[in-house]
Amino acid sequence: MAATNGDSNKLQVLVPGGIGFIGSHCVIELINAGYEPIVVDNLSNSSIICLQRVEQIVGCKIINYKIDCLDLDSLRDIFKKHSIYAIMNFAALKSVGESVAKPILYYKNNLGCLLNLLTCMEEFNVKNLLFSSSATVYGSPKYLPVDEKHPCIGDAITNPYGKTKYVCEHILKDTTIAHPDWNIIILRYFNPVGAHESGLIKYLKTKLLLNFKYFLFRFNW
Repeated sequence: MAATNGDSNKLQVLVPGGIGFIGSHCVIELINAGYEPIVVDNLSNSSIICLQRVEQIVGCKIINYKIDCLDLDSLRDIFKKHSIYAIMNFAALKSVGESVAKPILYYKNNLGCLLNLLTCMEEFNVKNLLFSSSATVYGSPKYLPVDEKHPCIGDAITNPYGKTKYVCEHILKDTTIAHPDWNIIILRYFNPVGAHESGLIKYLKTKLLLNFKYFLFRFNW
């Protein structure tokens, strides 16, 4: 856990899931752009080694908290301690296969984390959110290539993971109606792959790597 409130001269961005593959790359870019990331990660899908390598790349220590976003009181403590300007939320369980076997776990985690973050946004007057969604919300493609105009139909989504992202997107759409002054961006991307140009950040062998893309690299297909 961090022992400092950080640099008060920089805008602070909360990054749940900031030690994961996508989150860690975004932390680097935030620092390069002059922001101060505040990382929150329970390390269920990531390794502290990744954070250490990010610190090696950027040449500075990064404020981080090992907490679960399902722990609302701990989240509140972070918002009390820091002046959060925006949130980039990458915190989620994300294995398609595991979501089929454990749908309740995925709904509880992925929706619960987002709802707790939105609760803190209301309580602490934070109005900027970037949400990491997924191209799985498009379900079975009606046409190819899939673009942003492709319909998202809940019944067409083939797995609970994708459905959690679909529901989260609707929560955010309803939130923007209730809070028209909030700025919310939803990113829908396919499986991102590739190492950081430094070679220091790449897929680490955690249970997350049961995903197909990892085996494609592991076996050099």
